[in-house]
Amino acid sequence: MNRPFFAIVLTCFLLLLAGCREDAVISRTGIQFLEQGIQVSFWNDEEHFIRYSELLDTLYINQDETVLFTAIYALNGNSISSDSALNLYQSHYWELGDSTFNSTSFEYTFDSTGYRFGVLNTIDFAGDTLKDTIHIFVGTPLSINLVTPPLNAGIEPLSDDYIELNWDISGIDPWEKSSCAVYAAVAEGVSLSRNTHWLDILDSVSAISEGDCKNGMRLKGPLISETWLEMNGLDLKDTSLTVYWGVKATAYTDFGFEEQAKDASSFNTKFTEKNVSVLQVKPIYESLTPGTKVSTKITLINARGDTLKTVNFENPNEAININAQPQSGLRIYAYETKLTDYEATPITIDVPERSMLRLADSIIFTDKIPPKASPVKTALALTDSVRFYFMDNGSGINPTQKKFVIADFDTVNAAYESNILSFANPCRKDCQIRVPIPDNARNRNSELFWRMVPDKDSLRITGPFVQTEDQ
Repeated sequence: MNRPFFAIVLTCFLLLLAGCREDAVISRTGIQFLEQGIQVSFWNDEEHFIRYSELLDTLYINQDETVLFTAIYALNGNSISSDSALNLYQSHYWELGDSTFNSTSFEYTFDSTGYRFGVLNTIDFAGDTLKDTIHIFVGTPLSINLVTPPLNAGIEPLSDDYIELNWDISGIDPWEKSSCAVYAAVAEGVSLSRNTHWLDILDSVSAISEGDCKNGMRLKGPLISETWLEMNGLDLKDTSLTVYWGVKATAYTDFGFEEQAKDASSFNTKFTEKNVSVLQVKPIYESLTPGTKVSTKITLINARGDTLKTVNFENPNEAININAQPQSGLRIYAYETKLTDYEATPITIDVPERSMLRLADSIIFTDKIPPKASPVKTALALTDSVRFYFMDNGSGINPTQKKFVIADFDTVNAAYESNILSFANPCRKDCQIRVPIPDNARNRNSELFWRMVPDKDSLRITGPFVQTEDQ
């Protein structure tokens, strides 16, 4: 057989074999051809499910975010499954920085900022290499913090002077543009809470300014018009208004990427005639059972250590106003004289002249002390119920919560009524008993235990003992 004829026969044979493959062949003639793309999927950080996916050649992402890269294939412009695509190429691999990945998809977390690129390489059965590149811009998360006026500052309400609004902003990357919208609203006698999503309310009003985030803005006085005061029946001689203001910052690119950050603050108008300042205090009791009575004492101490004033009140749901002279370094101590498990951290503030300082969320009482337990009797008959008395002088113990004790490593059900925990004797020999009953603030004495020592016809309870690391 001559060589030209043999070559023709061999070529036809190979084409016949290739035509028998599922999904047919990748042809150099262009009749059938393989295409690929890079799909990027973003994860939900909390529940780890795919938030959205899209085919990209340019990716904008923030530092420490994770994405899923997936190779997507099409034949003659029609998408095909990953299983079908396996019949159409010899191998594929990814290049991302100094790393190489051989799987169809992989997760990657970008732990540093800057530009980098990834490449998807696929080698088909014709020996050709398909290449797709994705350009990746890893930025700094956008953050904004309002600076001036400082929170609760006192401002002259009728002055014509300008008020400087300034903020610190970070995370505007070199490839991003920025825009900041400033909002403001006036309220009477409302305390600012950092836990209040007040921007949801301000969304209903128009922005007073929009512009480049790198610059602050000047708010022209007077803050309050005489007409507005007359319409609302307000007299600023002894009334302080709160001006809430916030900034929504947006960083974006021309290719659809966008991220936002926002912050809120407030300042107060000064009294026009009243010389003293007013501290508006509303202590917060964490995990307090609704309806529980409190007895709160607040003491003001100046920077020299002199006690200026002590105020007592018994209603945790109402704010109280305390007059104070302008000064620096005023310390506010709060004590709970009835529920002594509750403690509050002292705060130190500067008191400007003729101002209202609304100290919402500043004085927080926290119960960090677990309930105290002791056996009603330390010696009893073997057939008697074991009873422990519980005392909690804080958030309280929920009587409806299921109660149990731990005897060595076994759980024993117990009944709880009138601060008494009762359960049947679970010990036939010397054993350890734990009674980890939590209060409403989830404090419990898990490290304490008692020893129960049965005799012929009696039972002794000793303790409590503290669990050590070697026990």
